[in-house]
Amino acid sequence: MKFSDVEKVLGSLDKLPTLPVIYTKLLHLLPSPDTTIHAISNIIAEDQVIAAKVLRFVNSAFYGFPQRIGSLQRAIVILGFNAIKNLVLATSVWDLFQKIQADHPFNKESFWKHSVGCAVASRVLAEAADLKNPEDVFTGGLLHDIGKVVQAGYFTDQFNRVIDLIDRTGLPMVEAEKRVFGFDHTQIGTAIATRWRFPQDTVNMIALHHLSNGTTGLNKGVAAVHIGNILAMALRLGYSGEKLVPFVHEKAWETLGLGIGSLELVMEKVVRLYNENITILESS
Repeated sequence: MKFSDVEKVLGSLDKLPTLPVIYTKLLHLLPSPDTTIHAISNIIAEDQVIAAKVLRFVNSAFYGFPQRIGSLQRAIVILGFNAIKNLVLATSVWDLFQKIQADHPFNKESFWKHSVGCAVASRVLAEAADLKNPEDVFTGGLLHDIGKVVQAGYFTDQFNRVIDLIDRTGLPMVEAEKRVFGFDHTQIGTAIATRWRFPQDTVNMIALHHLSNGTTGLNKGVAAVHIGNILAMALRLGYSGEKLVPFVHEKAWETLGLGIGSLELVMEKVVRLYNENITILESS
């Protein structure tokens, strides 16, 4: 199915997921050179849950400050604008997962954890490969499977058939989706991210993370999300819906420029940061 056909499918739905209000405000504010710490702090303070998570994150063992950080403005200075933006997105995106029914065979808590696991793994890989903006790769990793949320929330019967087909045959999810839907979650995710006006690099990470059509468009960001997704599955960080862990595309390793010898250290860091992130994000 072509991108335009997927758009028609999405256009037939009464309500589609929208970006969280606070995240939208940050997206508009952050690119401005006149943005102040005070302005960012005021936006985050609008949501007490998010504000508490920001403070909990900056006071986590990862940063290891001897004295507690109690000021939102100081926390923003320490974490940086992009890290704050992604923490807000990771906290807020849970609302999008509520469309998945509680009795759905596709467990939304486990899927959300996989999304966080992929985001953390992608960022760690991006940092190891010295990418300029690893926080942007975190966004791509967090949203890489957003198309599955739409499928599970709006096309429940068909998606249940997809899960059943995977369980019976071991097919990769993109193949099972194409048999049932005629399109896969990467195409839906691409349409959603485009509607949300994410940068093209982020859209590409969502669209290409399986590398199912070869290496066209492969760059370091896409490679990091491709490997981060598989690493999250291999480490059992949540559940993506796949029955089998796929192989990493050899060109992704080459593109990222990391040696296999660095994988153990990467995995250790991923597990540590994932556990820390999940603990904070699950707090209320």
